[in-house]
Amino acid sequence: MIRVMMVALLLAVPAAAQQTRTAPHNLYSSTRNQADLVTMRRLIACGIQVAAEDSGYYEGLAPDFYVVISDPLPSREAAEAQLARARQCGIEGQTRMVRRRIAAH
Repeated sequence: MIRVMMVALLLAVPAAAQQTRTAPHNLYSSTRNQADLVTMRRLIACGIQVAAEDSGYYEGLAPDFYVVISDPLPSREAAEAQLARARQCGIEGQTRMVRRRIAAH
C-alpha cells in the first residue's frame, strides 16, 4: 500500500521538482534588490527561455539574490550554444551546475 502511495505521489509531482541531479543552467544576471527584468526580456526576445527567480530556489547558488537563469539544459555543449546566442544579442552569462530545490510554478 505504501509503495502504491509513493508511486502516486511521484507521478503527481511536477517534473521540475523531480530533478535529482545537478544540470547546467546559464546564469545571466544576479541582483540584490529586484529582478533584472530588462535582461530577462531581452533574452526572451532573442528566443532564449529564462526565468527571474530567487537564488534560494537552487542548490549551488548563493542565497539572497534575484537571478535571471535558464531552464536546465541537457549538456554543457547545449549551455555553451545558448550562451553564444545570448552574446549575439549583447548579453553575457555563465554556465553553472545547479539543481532546482523548489518546484517551478
